[in-house]
Amino acid sequence: MTNQPLALEATRDNFARLVLENSRMGPVLVDFWAEWAGPSLRQRELLLRLAREYGGRFLLVTVDTDRQKDVAREMGVKSLPSCKLFRNGKPVENIYGMQTESDYRELIERHIVPLADKLQAVALKKWHGGEREKAVQLLAEGAMAEPENPALPLLLAKLLVQDERTEDAYSVLSSLPPGVRGEAGIERLRTRLEFVMAARNAEPEVSLQADLSDAPDRSDTRFALASVHLMADDYGAALEELSELHRRDPAYRDGLPRRALLVVCDLLGPEDERTRRYRQLLFDR
Repeated sequence: MTNQPLALEATRDNFARLVLENSRMGPVLVDFWAEWAGPSLRQRELLLRLAREYGGRFLLVTVDTDRQKDVAREMGVKSLPSCKLFRNGKPVENIYGMQTESDYRELIERHIVPLADKLQAVALKKWHGGEREKAVQLLAEGAMAEPENPALPLLLAKLLVQDERTEDAYSVLSSLPPGVRGEAGIERLRTRLEFVMAARNAEPEVSLQADLSDAPDRSDTRFALASVHLMADDYGAALEELSELHRRDPAYRDGLPRRALLVVCDLLGPEDERTRRYRQLLFDR
């Protein structure tokens, strides 16, 4: 057992440290077993496999009840197999008798912190501690490992925006699978980044308006003009240009006109009369 980094052997002397103290940082599953009890040996093998599979998201501690009779008695263990799950210094779950694998999984899942949540916490700690590139690397690796989870790339993009790496943030969000890219939070941020980049690269407002007078169907020019208006906090003018863009070219850049209109409406808030008017416009078309 001592060779198992995720499965530690408890004694009377170290039980408080291994189980009670560690349970304040995460779930600790204590397996009570004995060599003479066949079912407890099967439970032990199953829990060892789950400990390896979960890769440290819970700690497995084993107690040989023949050698640690005092511990077993103090924990109220009267039959084998038996296991207890500890959180915050006390037992919160008990299992008596051999269970199915799914039962043990359900027990563990009720108490573990989702891997994505743990990774976000670590990345944020490093970010605020000045290790920005390490935080970005952790989130990027996590996003690749869990491609269907929107939380990791969304946080990564937000941190990149804070670091004034707008194009990198947009690239992260645009490279996601379509189903994840369409998640509300990601779609909103991606659209806002499109506004920022378009305004940053736009010609002067006078030139954009002149170009549209000559060629009103230039979608890139009209979106650039809407972006310039938005960055200047002229929401009304931005909405007018986006509405016209939606009328002329609704499929432009994967439906950007509609997404952009909704983002501006979100910025204005639900009580603004323009929000109601332009949202209604979208539904009427």
